[in-house]
Amino acid sequence: MKKQIVHTNAKTDEEIIDLYWVRNEEAIPETDRKYGRYLYTIAYNIVRDSRDCEECVNDTYFSTWNRIPPTRPNVFQVFLSKITRNVAVDKYRKNTAEKRIPSEMINSLDELDECLAHSQSVEDELDVKRISVVLNEYLNGLSQKEITLFVCRYYYCDSIESIARMFGISESTVFRHLNKLKEGLRRRLAEEEVSL
Repeated sequence: MKKQIVHTNAKTDEEIIDLYWVRNEEAIPETDRKYGRYLYTIAYNIVRDSRDCEECVNDTYFSTWNRIPPTRPNVFQVFLSKITRNVAVDKYRKNTAEKRIPSEMINSLDELDECLAHSQSVEDELDVKRISVVLNEYLNGLSQKEITLFVCRYYYCDSIESIARMFGISESTVFRHLNKLKEGLRRRLAEEEVSL
């Protein structure tokens, strides 16, 4: 989904995982060499602070060290990105507990929020689990480009500007694609009679 920078002398993901597995401390610098900038970008899109981003990336390495073993990730990059995103979201929540800081995370979630109707009923709360099923089904019916656009905006919280650069298209084209995707998701949720 996201671009990664692969250095010619970088170890493969399997080799790096093997280092974690045998508790070799070189696993962390090797992970940083291969994925550090990628993880930093994920964190920055959420917390928007360099020092906090560095802390999020370091926390990702610490968490990875504690999870491997026993976990052996199938796709190391995705494994790392999930950890970083969760750490960054936690950091963002902590930072904004008493103050309101603008973030691409809030912007992208506000956009996606337009697809979901709000209700306080108990029945509607039960639909939360169903939403993930419908969302996965919806995404599986999209092209790879559409999935990437959706995930970049609503999972990685990339800015419209950075998505436009990544795809080599205008920001207005990104808006148009995202609006089409949101409308498609809204229709799919309505067809399945799922709301939140």
